Amino acid sequence: MGLNDILGEQIPRRKFLKHTILGGAVLAGAPIISSLLSSGKAGAEEEPLSGVFKREELAQILREALSQGGDFADVYVERILTTTIAFSEGRVESVKYGLDQGAGVRVLKGDQTGYAYCQDLELPFVVKAAQTAAIIASGPAKEKIARLSVRTSINCVPFSLNFLDIKEKEKVAIVERADAAARAFDPRITQVKLTYEDSIDSFIVANSEGVFVSDELPMIWIAMDTVASDKGTRRPGYVRISGRSGFEFFKRYSPEDAGRKAARQAVTMLESSPAPMGDMPVVLASGGGVLFHEAVGHGLEADAVKRQTSMFAGKVGQVVGSDKVTVVDDATIPNLRGSFNFDGEGTPAQKKILIDKGVLVGYMNDLITAKYFNVSPTGNGRRESYRSYPLVRMTNTCLEPGTTEPQEIIEATKKGIYAKDLGGGEVDTASGDFTFGVREAYLIENGKIGAPVLGATLIGSGSEIMKRIDMVGNDISYWPGTCGKGQWAPVTSGAPTLRISRITIGGRE
Repeated sequence: MGLNDILGEQIPRRKFLKHTILGGAVLAGAPIISSLLSSGKAGAEEEPLSGVFKREELAQILREALSQGGDFADVYVERILTTTIAFSEGRVESVKYGLDQGAGVRVLKGDQTGYAYCQDLELPFVVKAAQTAAIIASGPAKEKIARLSVRTSINCVPFSLNFLDIKEKEKVAIVERADAAARAFDPRITQVKLTYEDSIDSFIVANSEGVFVSDELPMIWIAMDTVASDKGTRRPGYVRISGRSGFEFFKRYSPEDAGRKAARQAVTMLESSPAPMGDMPVVLASGGGVLFHEAVGHGLEADAVKRQTSMFAGKVGQVVGSDKVTVVDDATIPNLRGSFNFDGEGTPAQKKILIDKGVLVGYMNDLITAKYFNVSPTGNGRRESYRSYPLVRMTNTCLEPGTTEPQEIIEATKKGIYAKDLGGGEVDTASGDFTFGVREAYLIENGKIGAPVLGATLIGSGSEIMKRIDMVGNDISYWPGTCGKGQWAPVTSGAPTLRISRITIGGRE
């Protein structure tokens, strides 16, 4: 039985989600159910998710949501189709297809939130969800809602090659190219494992204040693990590439380059010695923005500020970093993993300056925190899916480039650590204290990059490192990630090459 036998006009979801193609079998053929997804782009005047809900039906859902006296209601309808390929030891382990769809209804009453969702996109089920969410309130029904009118936006996520139009054998070929490049890099590469995933996410948002938006967002993701082995020593390498792009992504990002990078990292670290410990300068290579995402970014989300659990609470207008530090959150950068056209509340994507030359100038807000602080929403109300109500979340959070050549930063550092690739870590968002592993690092000696070191750990606090950044490069690159905050959200962290004048290094010395 193929996908076209399983799917009909009404998409029997439960049956579809159980359907998995395992054991290396690849389904190739015609485009898959593309007619079931909206082709609308940002600001499209046509009805979104055609054939699901009309405007008058969405208005009915919103009226039911406010039937118990709520102040505000919104409905979020979503349909997402995914393909996942697992590849290990030179062969396809599995190809899985997933379809998830449903609708969530939120009702606000004062500081209280009611939320309910359903997985059946039929009007009676969504109306029932609206009535359930409405229970948060108790009072006379709100008699009128604003007329739903289409909101427009610039298109931050243009794409040309829809994954639904790409045969599965072409997707497998991408994975095979990355695998072959990694294995050819060095005979000491003994293990290569990859995961490929693409998705098309179509959604609509409508609310009782008249906002009505639709969008269709692609996503591509490849994660690659390698292992190098020599004389009983094994070292891992890891690379991920991702973006909100169609299949044309691979015209800009070579799978061969990703394979070679993962292999090079593993092979290089075979020659590493234990990292030194103590306080010293650290030069972060371009792309190390994940450190600022964790140690600084979460504290700039306004819900943490509202709860007084952020180290930045009450500090707008104050100096929180060196004059070389400008931090932005920008969902409008084309095709990055954290980009979109509208957030999960229907607010258009925006670029927000959070810290300007060391001075805190603002926070990231959703509708709730914007109302609380009497400011405009910044397009940071994001949802993991229709099952989730919006939270204040980062998008593409970046430290802006400076004017210094990266090589000058290395040459100006007599002794320290060059952190080329960061790993995982732990952060206390209230204090900003963090511990970050470094996946790939090198000694800096007399202004030159020296031998690789193993086990380096960066230990400090966001408030400290922001003030100790004394050199910022004129380059920038981006690290794609997934941020957890009770819900998962795709994000990007960007940073140029930079130097932290002093930070504590934990190691294995």
